Amino acid sequence: MLLKDYISEEGINFASAVSSKKRALELLSETLAKQASGLTKSKVLNALLAREKLGCTGLGKGIAIPHCRLAGIDNIHVAMLKLKEGVEFESSDDLPVKFLFCMVVPEQAAEDQLQLLAGLATLLNNNKVRQSIEKCYHAECLYELLCQDPQGLAT
Repeated sequence: MLLKDYISEEGINFASAVSSKKRALELLSETLAKQASGLTKSKVLNALLAREKLGCTGLGKGIAIPHCRLAGIDNIHVAMLKLKEGVEFESSDDLPVKFLFCMVVPEQAAEDQLQLLAGLATLLNNNKVRQSIEKCYHAECLYELLCQDPQGLAT
């Protein structure tokens, strides 16, 4: 599964800083709601907050992949938030999170969700990829980067 199939340039946000994990999730929810019919900010935010109660989605190394499954949608939607100043996200390494990739998946798409999560986690675990993301300062740059072949991007 390729990230480019689920994210658009409009799905990429930049922020200097956010005051909290909840505020970061609100920004991601707003972005997703603008992109997809059937999604509202409150519907997405409530599902993300409920998922976070089950366990933190902060992976470490400044990365989080908040995600949830929702009834009533037909496609996977992804948004990204890049923060200049990281936010506390309860990650296992206690580092503030600067890159958040948010996934909203149809309720019945558990296998697709796991494949996309695994692919994202593997890609973002690569130092070169994280450094490349760090160097992008606008959505077009980041979108082009994320649309590259993941194999080539990570080498």
